[in-house]
Amino acid sequence: MFTKNTNIFDPIREMELDHLGRLQFARQLLDRVSEPDCPSTLGLYGSWGVGKTSILNLMLALNGRFEKEGRTQPLIQYLDVWRYEISGDLSIPLLVQIRNLIGASKQPVYTNSWRRIVGVLAQAGTDILLRKALDLELNDVKGYVENLKDVAPSKPTLRDLETLMDDIRDAQDLFRELVRLARHAHQDRRLVFLIDNLDRCSPENVVRLLESTKNFLDAPDCTWVFAMDSGVIASYIDRKYDDTQMDGNSYLDKIIPEQYHIPPVSWTGFLKLVQAAIPSARPGLPSIDPQKIPQLPEVLVPRRLLKTAHRFYRSYAAPIPRGTQASPDMIFALILLYNTWPAFYERFSSNSPDHVRGVLENFTQGSNPIPLPNDLIENRSLTHYIHSCFIKGKHLDETCGLLASGMNWLREMGLP
Repeated sequence: MFTKNTNIFDPIREMELDHLGRLQFARQLLDRVSEPDCPSTLGLYGSWGVGKTSILNLMLALNGRFEKEGRTQPLIQYLDVWRYEISGDLSIPLLVQIRNLIGASKQPVYTNSWRRIVGVLAQAGTDILLRKALDLELNDVKGYVENLKDVAPSKPTLRDLETLMDDIRDAQDLFRELVRLARHAHQDRRLVFLIDNLDRCSPENVVRLLESTKNFLDAPDCTWVFAMDSGVIASYIDRKYDDTQMDGNSYLDKIIPEQYHIPPVSWTGFLKLVQAAIPSARPGLPSIDPQKIPQLPEVLVPRRLLKTAHRFYRSYAAPIPRGTQASPDMIFALILLYNTWPAFYERFSSNSPDHVRGVLENFTQGSNPIPLPNDLIENRSLTHYIHSCFIKGKHLDETCGLLASGMNWLREMGLP
């Protein structure tokens, strides 16, 4: 059961805190995993801070509300696999959760099955088997002999491979039986696992878990929902299969055939996030014009916007002199710049207008720019942000003075 939110930076747990209007999106996912033809794996995709955990929480909250209304709902299990990274095999906590669902009364029936599945997962080269399932060449796999070293101490023979395949088939059948027992103990409801924070785990553990769900942990009326940054996970796959023809995104698409991408923040949602970050109901706090914030994916990240708005209002609410003439919109843009491109902000931040101008000249074709790394100068999103927030329609000398004054004030608030 969820506890109430105590921190505005935490993922939301109550539907009443859905400032971004994501409840309908969560409802769509909940409806999909409840359908009989739902695939065994779904992907909830989004980068850091966009609200993946919040959407999983909303799915759980909706499911609980519908259950109270007497509807037949799936049996949903949430698991933050990052907490179990130290185990070395992320499938183990999933199996433990299924064992707990079955209950103590069935223990003599399933204990041997559970141990057999764990043993096969520990010894099998799941990447080889997935390649077979995907009709890929076996010799594309690097070190496939090492993947079988726990099955046979030397080079695997045909008999060794036959034994391994028998064990795998047994493990698949046994897992399906465990799922059946777990569902039977809960009115035969559909079983849904919400897997969170996969992209925070080590590449080896992540790929192993994904391949295990494809090859072993597949059962009727059982769905896995993986909430993750697909770009990060694809890079993990690329890393594991370096020097092969394997493409991480294509490989991931085979494992997770149906994907849902979290929608971007709307302007209405932006304003609600800003209001949610106000530390207290105090008169005289400045307002922010969201139209002055560029619509960039790197910028419109809920957690980033929330952190920016919170720091902004805390700064204006602080009882210290404000020695700057910079507009609130410029102050907000500077804090958001810090939260989005901290490496650039560190080089940019100065109470000297000449220094600020030298940095900006990298983006205006000026005659005397202060050198910056190419990855910053060539960052098109950063360039667009600089022009939209600080340069466009403004006299550069006046802008540099206001920026330097604003950054001096922000130093007093704890920013670099």
